[in-house]
Amino acid sequence: MKLIKKAINNFLFAFGKCSIVLVRFYMHLVYRPKAHFVDKSVQTNRLKEPCIVIANHTTIVDPPFILSVLRGKTAIVIAKDWFEKPSINWICRAANGVPCDRFNLDTEWALLAKKELKKGRSVVIFPEGKCREDGDLNEFKSGFAFLARSTGYPVVCVGLDGKYTFGHRIHYVVDVPRTIERTKGVPSGVDLENQAAQCRERVKLLKASAISHSTASLPAPGTVYPVVPPTPEANAEQAGDAE
Repeated sequence: MKLIKKAINNFLFAFGKCSIVLVRFYMHLVYRPKAHFVDKSVQTNRLKEPCIVIANHTTIVDPPFILSVLRGKTAIVIAKDWFEKPSINWICRAANGVPCDRFNLDTEWALLAKKELKKGRSVVIFPEGKCREDGDLNEFKSGFAFLARSTGYPVVCVGLDGKYTFGHRIHYVVDVPRTIERTKGVPSGVDLENQAAQCRERVKLLKASAISHSTASLPAPGTVYPVVPPTPEANAEQAGDAE
C-alpha cells in the first residue's frame, strides 16, 4: 500500500512539473508579459542570486503569473489551507510551495523558506495574504521582512498591473534589491512593521507604474515614504444587509 501511495505521489509530482511548463507557456501566450525595470543595473528577470520576491496580490492568477515570468530557481509561500487541498497539493509541491498558516501564529514557514533560500531558490511571497481587487493594497504582513532581516537575503519588490483579461498585455515592474537591517533604537516588532509598511508603499507605486507602463515618475530606490494606511475593504455582505 505504501509503495502504491509513493508511486502515485511521484506521478503527481512529475505531472505537476509538466503542468508548470504548460502554465508558463499559457501565461506568455495569452498575457504577453512586458517587464519594466527601475534601474539599468536590473535589466533581466533572471534571478541569478537567491532573494525574497514580494508583489501585490490582485487575483489568484498572480502566483502562476509571477512564477512564469521569473527565471531561475524559485519557491513560493502558499496559504496552508490551499496547500493541503488534495485537488491542488500536487502542483503546490511541484512549485516548491512553502505552506504558511495565515490564520494562526506560524513560524515554521520561515524555517522552510530559509532552507529554500539556502538551496539557491528565490522565495516568492505575497505579503497581503489575500487578494484585493479594488485597486488598493492590503496591509503587508511583516513575515517577509523578518525572513529578510534574519537571513540577510535581499528583497526585490515587484508591481503587477493585475488586469488578467483577454487581449490585455500584462505589465510588471521589477525594483532593485533592497537589504532589510535592524534599525537601532527601534523595538524589533515595530521595526519589522515599519519596514513592511515602506515596502507596501513601494509596491503600490510599482503597481501604478505597471498600469501606466512607465517608471519615469517613480521615486528613487531607498526613498522613505509617508505611510498611508490601506483603506478598509468593501464588505459586500454588510452592504447587502444594509439594503
